[in-house]
Amino acid sequence: MNKIFPQGDVNGIAAAGTKALPGEEGDVPQSLPSFLVARCGDPAAWIYSDQKCDGTNNCGDCSDELSPVTACPPCGPGWWRCPSTFFRYCGCIPRSLCRDHVQHCSDWSDEYACPGP
Repeated sequence: MNKIFPQGDVNGIAAAGTKALPGEEGDVPQSLPSFLVARCGDPAAWIYSDQKCDGTNNCGDCSDELSPVTACPPCGPGWWRCPSTFFRYCGCIPRSLCRDHVQHCSDWSDEYACPGP
């Protein structure tokens, strides 16, 4: 997730041309085509478009994985749909986490219903 923060010198004058790298804070990269950048539910946050619908909570509020901001397909074959207890995942967890004797879903379905990897 990248956040847009006003940047400037000690007098509060905005610095021009500040760009962020993936995972860093800063302005949306103006040098990239708009189709490569996606906004998060928080208007001050953005991610790269290929981070949408990848199963990971890249925006910090799951807006890159869940509606209404993003329309993602259902969980893929390597994923289990459940209300996740981990901040990293939103609506699906990797099946490799199923039946490992650790709760990853708030309803415990990863331990009792998921068929496993």
